[in-house]
Formats: sequence, C-alpha cells, structure tokens
Amino acid sequence: MAIETVPSSENACQGGYSSHFILTGEVNEPAIYDEESLSKLPHSIENVTFLTKTGPQSSSFSGVLLWNLLTTAGVKTNPTRDGQFQYVEITGTDCYQVVLALGELNPNFGGEQVLVADGQNGSPLGPDTGFARIIVPGDKFGGRDIFWIDRIEVFSGPPPRW
Repeated sequence: MAIETVPSSENACQGGYSSHFILTGEVNEPAIYDEESLSKLPHSIENVTFLTKTGPQSSSFSGVLLWNLLTTAGVKTNPTRDGQFQYVEITGTDCYQVVLALGELNPNFGGEQVLVADGQNGSPLGPDTGFARIIVPGDKFGGRDIFWIDRIEVFSGPPPRW
C-alpha cells in the first residue's frame, strides 16, 4: 500500500479535524488509522493533570499506547540499542510537531505510557481535538500533546534540524 507521507500543498498546515492518520516510516506494515480501526485495538486509561492558562486541568483519557501501535505496525528496532537511536515524529494537521525518542516509549527502556487517545472522561473526542490526539502523561504542560493527528513516522539517526 502506498502511503503519502507529506501533506498535499493545498491542505498543508491548515489544521482542523482529520478523519484518519497514517503510521509510516521504519515499520514493516505502514497503516492508516481511523476512528473505527483505532477503537478495535486494546485500550488503556491514563488520568492526567496538566497546567493551562486558566489553571490545572485533570482528565481521564482512553486510547491505545503509542508503543503498542508501533509494535502492531512492526517497528524496526535495533535489539542491542532498544531504539535509542530512533525516534517518532508526530505531526498534526496544523503541522505542529513533537519528537519522542523510541527508547522513551520502549517498556524495556523508558516505558513512557504515551497514548494515542480517542476518548476523554468516558466520551469520544470531538472536532476540537480530532478523533485522536497524543497524550504524554507526566508533562507539566500539555506541550507535547498533539491535536488532529495527521502522521506518526518512525526514523533512525539524528532528529531533523528545524
């Protein structure tokens, strides 16, 4: 299956709701996920609190652990390095990007419980955040939480220079 990894110029960085996201890069089985396909995968719940402009916000998020999504796609890791020289770049439809080291996610190394969340406080996510968003528990602010996921891509080597 051919998967486009760069947004088309007419829709690039406009932000807003997306009905799907792609998982690509150094994985054996690139995939496109939508609300239905994501809902069929095993879910976890994370209770998180982060600071906002109006004070602390607490929510219970449900979703698929990012590590589990990557292993389902057959992430290609170097077994002697536990993904220490690999990273995951997550991009929203507004081109907001976050980079996570694969070692942070690997349960044998960092074990961070990063979620590809599709629910909040018992309800599906809505158009304000997209059908799925990234939640990084433990962050003081939600700066690494991506709304409107467009692409999740696995790379090796040094991260790109912005």
